[in-house]
Amino acid sequence: AAPSRPSSRGALGGAARLALGPGSRGATPEGGSSFAKLGAMVVNHSASGGTEGRWSEGPRNAIVPVKEWVGVKHGKEVQSRCTSGRVVDVSDRNVLCMSVLGEKAVLGSADHGLKEVNIRAGQLTRNLFTKRFGHSEWVTSVAHCPDGRAVSGGADSKLCLWNASGVSCVDLTGHMGSISRVRVDGQGKLAMSSSYDKTLGVWDLRSKRLLASCTGHNAPVLEFVWWDNTVASGDRSGLIKLWDTNHVQCSGTLKGHQGHITSMLMVPDGDGAPTLITGAQDGQLRVWDLRQKVNTFTAACHPGGAVNDIAVTARRDFPLIVSTGADGRLVILEPRVGYRPLNETGKLTEDFLYCLLVLDDVAFVGDGRGQVTCINLQDGQLRYALSAGENAIRCLGASASSLICAGDDGNAVIFDF
Repeated sequence: AAPSRPSSRGALGGAARLALGPGSRGATPEGGSSFAKLGAMVVNHSASGGTEGRWSEGPRNAIVPVKEWVGVKHGKEVQSRCTSGRVVDVSDRNVLCMSVLGEKAVLGSADHGLKEVNIRAGQLTRNLFTKRFGHSEWVTSVAHCPDGRAVSGGADSKLCLWNASGVSCVDLTGHMGSISRVRVDGQGKLAMSSSYDKTLGVWDLRSKRLLASCTGHNAPVLEFVWWDNTVASGDRSGLIKLWDTNHVQCSGTLKGHQGHITSMLMVPDGDGAPTLITGAQDGQLRVWDLRQKVNTFTAACHPGGAVNDIAVTARRDFPLIVSTGADGRLVILEPRVGYRPLNETGKLTEDFLYCLLVLDDVAFVGDGRGQVTCINLQDGQLRYALSAGENAIRCLGASASSLICAGDDGNAVIFDF
């Protein structure tokens, strides 16, 4: 049976808290929660592909012989044309989310379905939508488990746990509003979701039950990040809640942003404790000391528009913080010198920057006109630009040697390095 939705108020006079789901055994105030002991789940929009300098040199198939075909997009037959990369026709609707694991990518779209693509072969391998299984509304978020399973969230308020093969799934129900984000821990035992119902849910992927619910936000929860026993979530009102999973309770509220929270990132400081970095509709990037629960740095990195994405380079010696904004710019910050801007690009597009992916020492950004731009993060210089479609690029991902781009054209465009 689906677990009932916990009250939006905690048990102690309306205090925010983690409410345990029916039948939960993994979380107790005395013993600490089981999901606090699974190790860090690093969410930083970055990776090291093992390609050394090849990401900065450009793909082998940036220009290819012209390929034309007739396809169905938004219910109409259209003439499609490709002059770069390898194209996989994923959906006749917008692709909204993507997760990559090894050589497999799972893409969710506005047609209510998900498609699995073999990146190396450039072929569709699974259609994760049937009359019996799947979502009944837009698929808004998807994340892989290490064993190949995938968890998707949709505007239909539910999560689907998909097997690593086949086309069947288990519905995870309990939210009362559209799912904004889904993430899976590093061992694939737990998933966490945020929702427009103003809560976060923690799901046991073995028993397929709701383990706990974080209640206390007074606005839709748009984003969250999770590091060991600390969860930070941001909502539409601009508030950030901190959750201590060891003691099963909300441990603080961070205020300062104006407008809804648009991006969040956790990075470790020198002694391994996480530092929280947030961006919002006000164009500001803020750094928070989670021990003291204070804002230690604020910069108007993207005046006049929202901070769209925040990422960190995978380098261990001196990681750099990267942000993109609605102003069409990319900003590179140096944490070792008080988050001083190291480099800033000019306006990279006349449209909107929808997505950011950091690979080694370069950043890829996708804009509203189908262009993907590569920037060298050491000097802030543009390396090259790729044509990945005619409309917005909303998702970027990478295998060990390929970049995969997807968005409003309904296609996956693969560039090989």
